[in-house]
Amino acid sequence: MMEKYISKTFNSKRLYERAREVMPSGVSYIIRHFEPYPFYTKEAKGSKLIDVDGNEYVDFWIGHLALILGHSPEPVVEAVKKQIEHGTHFGTSHELEVELAEKIIELVPCAEMIRYTSTGTEAAMYVTRLARAYTKKNKIVKFEGGWHGGYDALDIAVKPPFNVPESAGLTEGATKDTIVAPYNDLEGVIRKVKNEEIAGIIIEPVLGAGGAIPADKEFLKGLK
Repeated sequence: MMEKYISKTFNSKRLYERAREVMPSGVSYIIRHFEPYPFYTKEAKGSKLIDVDGNEYVDFWIGHLALILGHSPEPVVEAVKKQIEHGTHFGTSHELEVELAEKIIELVPCAEMIRYTSTGTEAAMYVTRLARAYTKKNKIVKFEGGWHGGYDALDIAVKPPFNVPESAGLTEGATKDTIVAPYNDLEGVIRKVKNEEIAGIIIEPVLGAGGAIPADKEFLKGLK
């Protein structure tokens, strides 16, 4: 299988060799790296990716699971084209951000207010800080196999073994107020948080990096 991949991805290999000269591990984000080298996408439409060698892939990753409408849906493409004529990054408040916030709250009633962030890492960082500020407590509970971006306080126990740092450069101090609990094990969580001052719980309803494992409904109800 590896030989077949190499034989069909010559242009990707050449790009990877160039990329290694200017980017660590030859990629812009480490999870995009795999052996012997990643393929390089040229275009995408719907559920399909086409690489620089013309190979077509069914995309189950779909932009970090963010592209729920698929790649390049026509209504989105047309809206982006229309907006480009008026500007792309104002650095000020504008009407569209209000309209989008109103629409999100309409579709997700439990979202009482909206704050935009550029990345999941930022969202996790700010929600952790907000929970601590609101509750006047410090401890945050996250789960084995859960991944919440590169924020130091939560970049722990993403993959086994769960008792070691995810990478060099992470200090014990950064995670001293993070409690790692077992996923889908309510009794285990209760044991972990007993006698602790909990500011909040951060959880993926479906573990992503942890293996696409859905949380049991009763487990989520119990946490709440």
